Amino acid sequence: MSVAGQRKVWGELDWLRRLHWRRGLRAGIAVAAAMIACKALGQPMGWAALGGFEAILVDNGGPYRSRLTTILTLLGIGSVAGVIAALAAPHLAAALVVTALFCFAITYARVMSNQLASTSVIILVIYFAGYGGSASLHDALASSSAFVLGGLWAALLSLLLWPLDPFRPARSAVADCYALLAEFTALVRRTAPDSEDRRAERRRMHDLQRRMRVAMEAARTAIGTTSARVTARTIRARSLTVLLETADLLFAGTIRWTELFEVSPENESTDALEGMFVWLSGAERVIERALRQRPADGGASFAPEGSHSIEHLRKWETAFEQGRRTTGQSGQAGQPGPLAGHLAQDQRDALLNVEVAFEAIQALWSGIEYRAGDAVDRARRSLLSSPATESAAQPGGRSMVDAIEANWTPRSVMMRHALRMMVVGAVDVLLMRLIHLQHGVWLGMTSIIVLQPYGSGTLRRGAQRVGGTIAGGVLAAILAATLPNENGLILAITFTSILTLATYAVDYGWYCFFLTPTFVLLSLPRLHDWHFAGVRMGMTLLGAVVAVAAMRLLWPERAQLELGRLLAHGALADAEYVRAMLRFWETPETERPAADRALLAPARRSCGLAINDAEETLDRMLLEPRVPLSRGERWEEALTFVTYLRRITRAVTTLAFVGPPTQEARDRALNVAQRLERLGRGLHERLDGSAAEESAVAEAKSDKLEPAGGSEIEDTPAEQQLRRMERQAGVLERAAATLADQR
Repeated sequence: MSVAGQRKVWGELDWLRRLHWRRGLRAGIAVAAAMIACKALGQPMGWAALGGFEAILVDNGGPYRSRLTTILTLLGIGSVAGVIAALAAPHLAAALVVTALFCFAITYARVMSNQLASTSVIILVIYFAGYGGSASLHDALASSSAFVLGGLWAALLSLLLWPLDPFRPARSAVADCYALLAEFTALVRRTAPDSEDRRAERRRMHDLQRRMRVAMEAARTAIGTTSARVTARTIRARSLTVLLETADLLFAGTIRWTELFEVSPENESTDALEGMFVWLSGAERVIERALRQRPADGGASFAPEGSHSIEHLRKWETAFEQGRRTTGQSGQAGQPGPLAGHLAQDQRDALLNVEVAFEAIQALWSGIEYRAGDAVDRARRSLLSSPATESAAQPGGRSMVDAIEANWTPRSVMMRHALRMMVVGAVDVLLMRLIHLQHGVWLGMTSIIVLQPYGSGTLRRGAQRVGGTIAGGVLAAILAATLPNENGLILAITFTSILTLATYAVDYGWYCFFLTPTFVLLSLPRLHDWHFAGVRMGMTLLGAVVAVAAMRLLWPERAQLELGRLLAHGALADAEYVRAMLRFWETPETERPAADRALLAPARRSCGLAINDAEETLDRMLLEPRVPLSRGERWEEALTFVTYLRRITRAVTTLAFVGPPTQEARDRALNVAQRLERLGRGLHERLDGSAAEESAVAEAKSDKLEPAGGSEIEDTPAEQQLRRMERQAGVLERAAATLADQR
């Protein structure tokens, strides 16, 4: 077989490997059990099976509380939606008004919470399903009850009997990076110059470096293609992104240490370097194990007071500090060494990076992303945890009222999308009345699923939906004509349900292909009515046309340009937050509480709203997995950019209260603000088609300020936060450079 043929075969096998079989099997079991129970009770099977299917579909994995909340949001609002639609359907005027208002309200509600953002489209699907049902209150309540019971059974299966973790491939990929890091670090040893051992060591290091780069690229891809909904707003996705970037920093630091180890005299810093290698390898192994499998304590041991933090951070922090004082910044007592200063700085950097990784591990498993630094006093911690200052405790956080007010403008992407959805819902109702076909509600379902906030997403989704539905309709017609009885029908629906959820978020076209026979067979008016598949195909085509026409006529959007502008706006908002912190430092102590409200709070809120808008846009783009991208597009770089915008906001929130306003601290913070401003302006200029050069990013990188005094600077909490903020700005610069290359 030729090389091209082998690549094609391996590509197909890789596609099969990435299917989410566990999710599909869980959906198949939930749907089959619901249908069997309804058959035994002599009740219609459709609504119970629909509840089980949709509950599995919206389960994103992660902490049990958030998963349960998402499923209950779907079941609660979805059941009410079905009843409202059934009661409004008989009267055209009422149906038009109610449908338009409901479509607008549910779509706009996405800005209020992650749960509504995850379930809004599915809730509208349930609404149109109820629109096509019985108009009597008794039948509508019976259908909604069956929907809720089917969803509760699926929730029980998904949360307790067979838990789901869509981030498992990404966790494993990041864990592979830390396993290689630990191996790389543990095997570093001193060898004689120009010896065979030295050459063998060099070859081993080169091989490990190559494998590490391959593993990191695989991890980036795994994070970017995770099948969870609202990926960018998921704590697990952000935590894994932070862990991957931290692995990159640790990798670079370890390579630097190996070079120092080879060139350092045998009597200088050898013991200290060997101790660092042993310590770092152990910490990396702990991180790897926590990524492979959920810790028994739920990540509590990685908290500042946890056992892992005490063993791998606090103990070694004390040891490194004692060693620095004992040697007097030298390799051996009384023998000044030129490498000791570099070693001391690297020790602090490594400790900071491991601390960041431990925080991310704790957030990964606990679902709690923020903790105040140790230097923040108890009163400040109490203030941060109070509801009144939610945005301080979780920078970028926002109340529902803030979110609604911020998006209540024609400039808001979500406001325009909600208005567009309102018009489409009303048009669908009119068309369904004109067509007079049974199950014409598939027209409305298709329109609200295909319609995306941006034109490119709507066109792609429409093409995939129509193509997959036509092919799936042929399969549905064949199955409907050949299935012998209801038992065969249940078996076929179970099988197609498994394949539908297995292909979800891997390839949307295949998802639609298997989805079509699933719901055609569930909705058959009578056995062997194979013509019914044609209704599905026709309604899907018409619904897609309505959605594409709405996007073309009503506020057309371009996702890539909008995302870039939002990322630029986020960088500028963070820069303004840093400048607000500088003004806050100039405020007398007695006026600090008022300055917090007047200076920091508005800037912090602006950061949060800007970052949330960018996340909302990125989420929609990440919900189009396996869609052919433009040349070089990589969404994980955008996810990294969004994640580190939020982390800089958190760093500034802490630094504002722990940072002594020394002139050096002011200069370094101002430098970070200037770098962020250049990033924001550079992104804007590229998006506007100006002649901006790549030198904007290079310039931002070239003028970083180093801490005064080198390794002798006091390692205070303020210094740690300053270094963390500077590193995070560096990550943003690298991500911005990659994003610029993609355009």
